[in-house]
Amino acid sequence: MIKTHLVIVPCHSVWKIDQGLEPDNYGQSFKQWHLAPFQHEGRDHLSFIMHSLMAIDALLEDTTGSLLLFSGSCTKEEAGPVSEAQSYFLHARKLLNAVANGFELPAALSSHRDISKYCSRITKKMNNQNLTVDELFAKHIATEEFALDSLENLLYSIVNFQAATSNCPSKVTIAGFGFKKKRFQDYHTIAIDYPASQLNYLSYEPQPIYTDVEQLEAYNRDLDIQESRNALDLYKVDWYGSKDPLLSKKLKRNPFKSKANYTLPFSIKNPINDDQAFFRNTIQHKMPWSAGAQI
Repeated sequence: MIKTHLVIVPCHSVWKIDQGLEPDNYGQSFKQWHLAPFQHEGRDHLSFIMHSLMAIDALLEDTTGSLLLFSGSCTKEEAGPVSEAQSYFLHARKLLNAVANGFELPAALSSHRDISKYCSRITKKMNNQNLTVDELFAKHIATEEFALDSLENLLYSIVNFQAATSNCPSKVTIAGFGFKKKRFQDYHTIAIDYPASQLNYLSYEPQPIYTDVEQLEAYNRDLDIQESRNALDLYKVDWYGSKDPLLSKKLKRNPFKSKANYTLPFSIKNPINDDQAFFRNTIQHKMPWSAGAQI
């Protein structure tokens, strides 16, 4: 069966990969991830795990017709040349192998309602399809290891899917933070001319431990404010992140000076002065995945 469905997990950190020295490391503690300070309050590391599980669950709805890509470059100097994507891949495989083999998970994961529920659902689906975890990851899950921002998460994943399957995805599912949904649906799909109607977004937000309702509401409001200030307002006037501050932010996420080795359908070598003109002249109807492609 031809694969037509691309599932993407945009990665946000690097898991401190267990190399046999810490067998109980399932990513349950913030200490087991390379986190930025702002990622602690919302227990973001647990949401990262949920993004992986939600994506794998979606993949298993049509396993033979789908490909899941973890997307993210080597962004943490302290982690060494380990990509976000590779660490997510290895983490999810270790976690699901533990579940499949009946190992007891750390309490932070086994008592987490959503993580526990998705682990059970995934195991049941794999059993119904006579799939082992290792087979699932070998045949239907891979990595994209050069993306440095959300636009590249989408673009590079589509290009990788095309290279792996020899066709463009007719459907894209993204599993990520809900507050980032708008940038993908309303900005990035338009910028690369991917039909927004063919994109599905699975949301899972940060989960701060607050008993005070007003404090939780304030936290969520601040997420939306920061998303608007640091992403939406910027992509609105810089579709391709070719100028500062988006360009500088991307460069800071590339401590090892990694460079994508993909064959892209368009290139950006200099700051774009007029994004709409660039889109009309270079992108619109000209991408292999464009709805009105004329190539």
